[in-house]
Amino acid sequence: MAVMAKEYYADVESVYKDPEDYELAGRGNAYIRIDAEAKVTGSVVYTDDVDLPGTWYCKLVHSPYAHALIKSIDFTDALKVPGVKATLTGKDFPEGHNLGNPEAFKELADKEPLCRKKVRMAGDEVAAICATTEEAATEAAALVKVEYEPLEPVLDPFYSMQPDAPAIHYPGTGNLSIFTTMKAGEPDRVFGEAYYTDKHYYKTQEMVHAAIEPHRAIAKYENGEYTIWTTTQGAYVSRYWIAWGLGVPESQVHLIKPMIGGGFGGKLDVFAHELCPCKFAQMTGHPVKCILKRDEVFMCTRTRHPISFEIESAFIKEGKLLAKRCKHILDGGAYGGSGIAANTLSLICATFPYKVENIDMTARRPYTNHPASGAMRGYSACQVHFAHEIHMDEVANSLGIDPLKLRRDNEITPYYTGPTGLEFTSCKFDECLTAVADAIDWEHRWRYPLGSGEGVGLSGSGFMSGTGFPVLVTPHYCSASTIVRLNREGYAVVFTGANDIGQGCDTVMTMIVAEELGLRMDEVKCVQSDTTTTPWDAGSFGSRVTFLGGNACHRAVGDAKFKLLSHWAEEWGCKPSDITMKDHRVFIKGDPEKNISYNEALFGYEEKNFGRCVVGVGSFAHEGDKDIYVKNVGNYATAYSFSASAAKVTVDKETGQVSLDDFAFGHDCGRPLNIRAVEGQIEGSVLLGFGFTCYEECQYSSEGRHLNPSFRDYRFPTALDMPNIKTFICSEYDPEGPLGAKEAGEGSTAPVGSAIGNAINYATGLTLRELPITPERLWRALRENEKTGKTEFGAEDLRQKFDTMPPLPERD
Repeated sequence: MAVMAKEYYADVESVYKDPEDYELAGRGNAYIRIDAEAKVTGSVVYTDDVDLPGTWYCKLVHSPYAHALIKSIDFTDALKVPGVKATLTGKDFPEGHNLGNPEAFKELADKEPLCRKKVRMAGDEVAAICATTEEAATEAAALVKVEYEPLEPVLDPFYSMQPDAPAIHYPGTGNLSIFTTMKAGEPDRVFGEAYYTDKHYYKTQEMVHAAIEPHRAIAKYENGEYTIWTTTQGAYVSRYWIAWGLGVPESQVHLIKPMIGGGFGGKLDVFAHELCPCKFAQMTGHPVKCILKRDEVFMCTRTRHPISFEIESAFIKEGKLLAKRCKHILDGGAYGGSGIAANTLSLICATFPYKVENIDMTARRPYTNHPASGAMRGYSACQVHFAHEIHMDEVANSLGIDPLKLRRDNEITPYYTGPTGLEFTSCKFDECLTAVADAIDWEHRWRYPLGSGEGVGLSGSGFMSGTGFPVLVTPHYCSASTIVRLNREGYAVVFTGANDIGQGCDTVMTMIVAEELGLRMDEVKCVQSDTTTTPWDAGSFGSRVTFLGGNACHRAVGDAKFKLLSHWAEEWGCKPSDITMKDHRVFIKGDPEKNISYNEALFGYEEKNFGRCVVGVGSFAHEGDKDIYVKNVGNYATAYSFSASAAKVTVDKETGQVSLDDFAFGHDCGRPLNIRAVEGQIEGSVLLGFGFTCYEECQYSSEGRHLNPSFRDYRFPTALDMPNIKTFICSEYDPEGPLGAKEAGEGSTAPVGSAIGNAINYATGLTLRELPITPERLWRALRENEKTGKTEFGAEDLRQKFDTMPPLPERD
């Protein structure tokens, strides 16, 4: 009979502190991050700070075409540049060893380390140069002559799926990289009987992550082993694909993640700038560094998926949601990688935060010749909740119901199971809605006259606390593992493979260990993300680190604690759970004879155990149905967060300029482990959501060339555009989370755009269904409204495109 993890860790859990005894976690604590001093003083080591003796430099050669055949590559002039030492093309890598993201879908890996015969996006890497200086490498790369045979670029995802569209990867597949379906209940019958039905179309744009630190890597080759320092969000996943791309065993690749200057999903995949330095290091015997320029980051890493939506809903007259149909078309760009998961996630996000028993949903992710779309903070949730929450307000207006009431009448409640098997645990969505509505003065402000130039908007959302999918094929489907060592000198060390990319998960792990052992946080050392030193972890994505990595860490320190306390329980004639660890002491409450220091406790254990130190090991795996990723039915995560937001905007109707005046955000993150960190995540999410709604957009020529690949031309909001923000942490101890916590990183991005969009719609009296709502786009809509009385704008071309889509292929 299978043993569940909870049974296996029962002894460990017996020595956990009671939730009410936690001192560092929750209770308004806002402690300092463990990397704060290094960041403030500038002593922190990023990838570019890794300087090895004799380092040479790598530069990549990029395609100017979005779609073309490679006829020849000529290095003659490049090799004449003083300092040039080596060159690479696709033929220098093993054929068929394409790069992807999830090992379980290895057959979908479609990105060559360097393109051999064909390029599929402007910016595709076709060759690489190694030189003694960065300047020489840059000069030589510009002199490489590549002969191309241009092909028709496919830039519209709807055209891409048509039978006569040019094949981007595989002929006869309709250019689909993946498609997903979810169906439950009797949606067709319910639509036929409903009082109210509708069908509307929405569209969101392509964005970039805009992390301050560009992608970069440095590699050396010694004693048959590649060591690489790189900007990655998943050390073990990157090691797997680097080893595969090089054609060597994983045991020959040692990957170290230095500090990361922002990731947001853009550093999940493996790229040419990581494999080429490895190859050059082996060829030359020198360490080799590759640093991408900003335009290279824009063109050849990853972007956020543009998504087109067709949404239909069915309601009773009083506002109960009966059924939903929707179709999502994700522009996948040229490659798959981390982007293929976004397809399924887009449908999962569409099933909550409201109860609906009858659904018929499909999502398709076709290839195009745009830059490859991948994971970006929110992982489809921002786009999905924009469309579906704008839709909720349209329903409310059509039924004459207060949008807040409509949401409350349909909201998910604790321990609800959704139609596809999502099992919700704790849920404070109603409290989130109440908090933001009160803060924005919803009762009075939402009654502003339409088109007055001022408006308020509401939005709700939900998100998973970590995806159960471990990316690589792992024993027991394990997503995270941690080791904790207790030292008799008076401290502890936590070895975690979790990847801190700026969100502060190293601080969370440190706090969990300190909390259970009764130590100060400066008495816990954190070693992170080194594939030779730290244990397995899937990486930072899907808001998984605190929940999955935190649970693994909690179990690891519990394992160590149980071993230590079992020894002293035998010495003192009690049970391990009778012993308390607090303030660097180990003792039984009320018994002064049984009270020793942490150091003494460890020394005594090692004395009795032949000098062996106390080491605890913990892991965490989602115990749900592992086939959910194939069947799309089951529980995707162990817990789910909920959010609500409210925005107050002022629109200058003469210029189309939007001012975000006030913003209220309520987040159900379980028990907050660090109040300041949660508030910081929320405030950053508001700025990101404002950029998503009103500023950011990748623009392309008709040939697929990126027109604004720089911070000079790509518009995003700055600190000067931040509104007044009120944050409400609607916390409730979640029984599945580490110390009761749930996620707080990505779910907090999801409802921002739609709250702002709904507020703009009320302020203007228009219905705007396409992002971004830039001043120019809004000005044109306002002028058109004055001339013709038209009120609905955006996504006007989508009805015909959805109606003429080819049918979905049959599943194998």
